[in-house]
Amino acid sequence: MATYYGTYGQKVQYLASDPASPQAGQVWFNSTSNLLKVAVDIQGAWASGGNLPTSLFNNFVAGTQTAGLSAGGALGGSPTTNVTNEYDGTSWTAGGNLGTSRSGGGSAGTQTAGLAIGGNPTEPALGVVNVEEYNGTSWTAGGNLPTATVNLAGCGTQTIALAIGGTVPTAGGTATNASREYDGTSWTAGGNMTNSRNNNAGAGTQTTALTFGDAAAVPVAILVEEYDGTSWTAGGNLPIGKRQLGAAGAQTAALAFAGQPIPEAPVVADAFIYDGTSWTATGSMANARRQLQGCGTQTSALTAGGNPSSSSYGSTDSTEEFTGGPTVVTRTVTGT
Repeated sequence: MATYYGTYGQKVQYLASDPASPQAGQVWFNSTSNLLKVAVDIQGAWASGGNLPTSLFNNFVAGTQTAGLSAGGALGGSPTTNVTNEYDGTSWTAGGNLGTSRSGGGSAGTQTAGLAIGGNPTEPALGVVNVEEYNGTSWTAGGNLPTATVNLAGCGTQTIALAIGGTVPTAGGTATNASREYDGTSWTAGGNMTNSRNNNAGAGTQTTALTFGDAAAVPVAILVEEYDGTSWTAGGNLPIGKRQLGAAGAQTAALAFAGQPIPEAPVVADAFIYDGTSWTATGSMANARRQLQGCGTQTSALTAGGNPSSSSYGSTDSTEEFTGGPTVVTRTVTGT
């Protein structure tokens, strides 16, 4: 008669209690409950949230899943907007308008202490140096960027922020490898990235940041860089090189989602989580899109707006919320 050990070459552990931190695929017999157990991966999942009042793409997004902020953006064509909306985990309500209508900038901070960095007042991009700070009611001018920049990534808080890469229109529309650090008043030069990039995503803090993605270069779009407050070093490569993707989380616990693969291809809805070393696939979004931003944590993220089209200035009012892992959970093995 065949046995488990004879067939698979492994013995099933006989334990008085479940392991504290089982590994995915681990099997054991709990002698106290007389049950056969197995540890399995449970994928994270996206769920629909309340729609934005207006379809947008390239809007600024900051905050958390239950206290989100959306400001500015493009209205499905060339016009940009200065409209701000606040999210309570269920629906969006109007907030104070941005001083300058724009899209395609970097975001940082929270719903009541948000930061909108650079961007462009029209499509195609022209670029502004404007930085604005939100207090939960209205926007006021912050310290300007040293150089007008669009299609950049932002992360951190309103008073300790980081602006990463982007396009510099005055330099012929080229990507930059610069990073800039904000102290709540003014910007100073941070360490330069190894690679120039734009249409990239960012996550983390000013001193523990992460960036990935690029608009045109396949190698750079795959490469991940990590910042320690002084210099950038290589992280684990993305499984797929993309541009105009969303991000949330921290340097060692990040979430990357959606975007447009490089070279140019249809937009995607896939998502990956990062543990500081490598990326693992998790649950895909319901709606593929690009030109979007995210906020929140790796296990509780939010995104709103974006462009569902690969080749035009399309827009959506769709909001999606991410919850979960993958997370290893224990399941009882039954005969059914």
